[in-house]
Amino acid sequence: MSAAEKEKAEAIVSQYAAGVGGTTDPNARGQVVIIYEDQQTSKDLPYGWGWRQLQVVLLFLALSMAYCFRINMSVCIVEMTDSKSSSGYKTYDWASSEKQLILSSFFWGYICTQIPAGILAVKYGPKWFLFFGIVACSVLSATTSLAAEWGGWKLVVAWRVAQGVVQGFIYPSSHAMLSRWSPPVERGRHTAIVYNGISVGTVVSMAGSGALAASSLGWPSAFWVPGVIGLVWGVAWALLAADSPATCSRMHPDERRYIEGALGDTSSKEERLPVPWKSIFTSLPMWALIIVHMGQNFGHWVLLTEMPTYMKEVLGKNIEDNGLLSSLPYITLTFTSIFVGWFGQVVNTQGWLSHNVSRKSFQSLAHWGSGTTMLLLGLFDVSQTMAVVLLCVAVGFEAGTLVGYLCNHMDMSPNFGGAMMGVTNCLAAIVAIIAPILVGLITGNDDGKLTQEEVTSRWSMVFLLAAAVYYLGNLFWVIFGSTQVQPWNYPKTHASTEEPSAPSAVVDGEDPVEKPDK
Repeated sequence: MSAAEKEKAEAIVSQYAAGVGGTTDPNARGQVVIIYEDQQTSKDLPYGWGWRQLQVVLLFLALSMAYCFRINMSVCIVEMTDSKSSSGYKTYDWASSEKQLILSSFFWGYICTQIPAGILAVKYGPKWFLFFGIVACSVLSATTSLAAEWGGWKLVVAWRVAQGVVQGFIYPSSHAMLSRWSPPVERGRHTAIVYNGISVGTVVSMAGSGALAASSLGWPSAFWVPGVIGLVWGVAWALLAADSPATCSRMHPDERRYIEGALGDTSSKEERLPVPWKSIFTSLPMWALIIVHMGQNFGHWVLLTEMPTYMKEVLGKNIEDNGLLSSLPYITLTFTSIFVGWFGQVVNTQGWLSHNVSRKSFQSLAHWGSGTTMLLLGLFDVSQTMAVVLLCVAVGFEAGTLVGYLCNHMDMSPNFGGAMMGVTNCLAAIVAIIAPILVGLITGNDDGKLTQEEVTSRWSMVFLLAAAVYYLGNLFWVIFGSTQVQPWNYPKTHASTEEPSAPSAVVDGEDPVEKPDK
C-alpha cells in the first residue's frame, strides 16, 4: 500500500471516527486497531449500531435456529422410543442401532453440500443460500412427526438426511458473510457472537425440547415449534440482510468505506476471483485446520448427540430432567462465549499477545481444557452432581474455539474463507457421522443384559477416546497451523510465481505476503 493510499485510508477512518450518521458521543467510542499490511494505526471508532452489527445479529439467530433443528432429535428420540411414556403420543420400538442411524444421518446429507455451498456463496453471494438453508430446514423440522408416522425410522432418516443437505449451506454462507462484513479488528468479537448461536440454540433446544415433549403438546411440538420460528426468521433475513456492504443500499456511506477500507475492498470483488483449489489442498496450514476442525467435531458431537442418552443410561434421568440437565453445559458455554468474545477483543486491541499466539492460546485452552475434563470423567467414578459439573466445564471450555480455529479460515484467506469453511466442515462432518455410530457400538445395550457398572465403564471408554482426539488434533494445529494470510489468497499474483509441485503456505514467523497492486 502506497503512502498516498495509506493517507486516504486513514482519512476514511478519521471520517468514520466522527460518528456514523453524525454521532459524536465519546461514550459510544472504543479503541480499535486497523491493520494495513504490517502497519498498525490506532483510531477511536464508535461502537455505535451499524449494518454490520445487524448482519451479525441475524447470523447469530440463524446459527441458533440451525442448532435447534440439529439437537431436538437428540432429546426427543428418548421420548419417541420410551414404551413406558404416559404422554398419550405414539412411541416407536426402534433398536439402539436404528436410533444411532437417525442421530448420525443428518451428516450424511450435510457433507454433500459443504464444498458446493462454499463455492456458490463465494460466486453468487451468501444471502439467499443461507435463507434457503434455514427456511427449508424449518419445513422439514415441522413435518418430522409426520415422517415418523408415515414411514417409521427409515423415513425419519430420509428427513434428517434432507435437513443435513440444506443445512450444508449455513456454515459456508455464514463464514462468507463474516468475511465480507467483519473488519479484521472486529472479526474475533463478531465471530464469537455469531457462533455463540450454537450454544444458545443448543440450550434452547435441549431445555425447550424436553419441556415441550413433557407438555400436553407432546414430543411432536419440539419439532414444529422451532419450524415456525425459523420461518419468521426467514422473513427478517430476506428484508434486512445483504451479501456485502457494496450491495447494501441502506447503510451509511462512511460505514461502507470503513469496512471496505479495512478489508481491502475484497467484500465486493470476492466473487470475481477463481478459487485456487490446488493451492488450498496442498497447503499444510490448511490441512492442520482440517484436522483441528475434525477433532472439534468428534468431541463436540459425542457430547451433543449422546448427552441425553448418557443422562438416561448412567445418571437415570427422565425426559424433563434430562433436557434441563443436558442444557446446563450449553448454558455454561453461552456465558463463557460472551466472556471469551470480549476478552479476545481486549487481547487483540491492547496487543498483549501476537495474533498467532492469541489464536493458538485460546484454541489450546478450548481443546486441552475440554480434553482434560473428559479424561477425568473417563478415569474416575464420580457422583451424579460431579458428572454434570464436569460436563459443564468440558463444554464451557469450547468457547475458546470461537476466537481460535473458527477465525482461522478468514485469517488465512479473507477472499476464500467461505470456500475453506465448506472444505473443513465437509471433512469434519464425516467425523460427526462416525461419532454417534461409534458410541453406539461401544455402549450398545439393546438386550439389557449389561449391569449398571458395565454401562458406566463403557461410557468411560467414550470419554477417554474423545479426550485423546481433542489432545492430538489441537497439537497438530498448534505445530503446523498458521494465522498469516496465505499467498493463494491473491490467486492472480500467486499463479505466476507458484511452483507447481510445491505446497503453498506461509507459516507463522515469515513475512506476510504483499497484496497485489490495484
